[in-house]
Amino acid sequence: MAVLTNVINESLNNILEEEIHQEDLKRTIQKYIDVQKRKGFPFAELMILHYQMLNGQELDKVIHVAAAVELMMLSFDILDDIEDGDDYQKLWLNEQSIALNASTAMIFACINIIRKLDLKFKERAISIILEYSLSSVSGQHMDLLGKNCTEKEYIEMTLKKSGSLVSLACLVGAILAGDKYQDVIKRYSRYIGLIGQLNNDLKDLSTWEGKNDLLNKKISLPIIYLLHYKGEEAELIRGYYNGTVGKDELLNNQKIISKTIEQSGALLCTQIIKKMYQNKVKSELQHLNVEKKFINKILDYAI
Repeated sequence: MAVLTNVINESLNNILEEEIHQEDLKRTIQKYIDVQKRKGFPFAELMILHYQMLNGQELDKVIHVAAAVELMMLSFDILDDIEDGDDYQKLWLNEQSIALNASTAMIFACINIIRKLDLKFKERAISIILEYSLSSVSGQHMDLLGKNCTEKEYIEMTLKKSGSLVSLACLVGAILAGDKYQDVIKRYSRYIGLIGQLNNDLKDLSTWEGKNDLLNKKISLPIIYLLHYKGEEAELIRGYYNGTVGKDELLNNQKIISKTIEQSGALLCTQIIKKMYQNKVKSELQHLNVEKKFINKILDYAI
């Protein structure tokens, strides 16, 4: 993966040189890419994985598409963080106007670089990028409304918001290689996106430092379970969400709340839902007639 990360990073640098001509804007996007590089480029990796899985023969060109898709995903991360406003450790939250402009440039650079490539199915790839990006934006809007929702509604929203972006990467890779297994890929890739979000949900309740969904009054699957927990200990949490309990009171009762999180079964229920969708991924992957090594690599994204 380290080799691929370096290749994608080099391609991202080439995109900046070719598409962004304002020097400060170029430097700004470059520093955002440098932050992302430390975490890796999972969407580009998934796209290339699916292209290779279906025997695509123009990897040198497709790497540029993968880098462009990763650039778009970074722009969505920036927009999501600014809209949520819940993690000021992020570089771009300290320069929001600049970051908003940079994210806009990144989106158009992505489409333009793909449009100029000589690839047989590039127009279909662009259509997928537009369709699934809009689907994810719809899911993000549902999330921003911040309304209490049921487990079913939360899963539907997450499949749309996070699942659509994973589907985008996987489907673009598959489409550029031909036209096989589109429905199967669409299903399991959405589940992988949901699993990734559930991992984030669990992580964001594991610490009181930094980003914490509870402190920021965010709705996540374990928090939905907490808000419906019958124990009296959950009254503090419900009071915090409806405005009758202040943040200081919540922080002063960290031990009680941490214990309530464990006793409520919120984490366990989320793990069970996660396991259920991991099994759905495995079931869908049985429909692919491809080398076992590709199946195993896809499963790595559903852990």
